Amino acid sequence: MTTIEYCAGNLRENKVVLRELEKIPNTELVDYRCLGYCGNCYSESFAIVGGVLVHADTSEALIEKIIRKLNERD
Repeated sequence: MTTIEYCAGNLRENKVVLRELEKIPNTELVDYRCLGYCGNCYSESFAIVGGVLVHADTSEALIEKIIRKLNERD
């Protein structure tokens, strides 16, 4: 199982991303108050996927990048 960690301030309001991430099998979503990536948090959507920072300018691009990163691990 791969952990997808996200900053509450960054993705909590982004319901589209969270709904899509919840659908991905064999993953665990972990909500943190702050992950310490404040520069990223201010300017873009991001998540930590299996310990690796994944970021994008749009919600759709973030979902695609997360799925791509998960597929690399398989």
